Amino acid sequence: MAEHDDEPRGAERILRAAIDVIAERGFRGAATSEIARRAGVAEGTIFRHFKTKQVLLTHIVEPFVQRVLAPLALRDVQRLLGDDYPSFADFLRAFTRNRLDVARASLPILRIILQEVPLNPELQAMMVRHIGAQLFPQMLAIIRRHQVRGELRDDPPEAILRVTISAFGGYVITRHMLLPDRAWDDDAEIERMIRVIVRGFAPDPPA
Repeated sequence: MAEHDDEPRGAERILRAAIDVIAERGFRGAATSEIARRAGVAEGTIFRHFKTKQVLLTHIVEPFVQRVLAPLALRDVQRLLGDDYPSFADFLRAFTRNRLDVARASLPILRIILQEVPLNPELQAMMVRHIGAQLFPQMLAIIRRHQVRGELRDDPPEAILRVTISAFGGYVITRHMLLPDRAWDDDAEIERMIRVIVRGFAPDPPA
């Protein structure tokens, strides 16, 4: 194979090829020989740029999380904190529609994140560092605001956040990974999830 590796474009080609291969086959199923073939470089060139396959994965995920996902998430939540949404349902509606737009625009890397973060402690720590440590306290503040208004029952805000993340995260996984060819109606699905969450955490009626 004729190698055309020049700095830094060779590393960029490797990263683009690795994103495609890992998104298709998962981290463990992605052979460096296949990544090299798609990048048009010798396999050894990968390890000249990235010491290990794990380092390669980190170089794929961390810039996206740090430069794209975290700023968008934090900016949107800060905006939502400043807006006085009439109800928790209205907040969820605005937030989740935006998150689906981000998912659609960054599907290959998002697929890698969804596949690998649950299995990779290093990526888990990275997600907490860049997103969780800043985003979760602000999300909890929004939940507490709607509890004070009497819209949500007096459950731990962390429990409400966990259920909300599970519901919408599960939809993204099903929508984009498990059943991507189905004719999804995102608006209808979002409304169903909001209905379940809001009704499930509604205060008990007066005795």
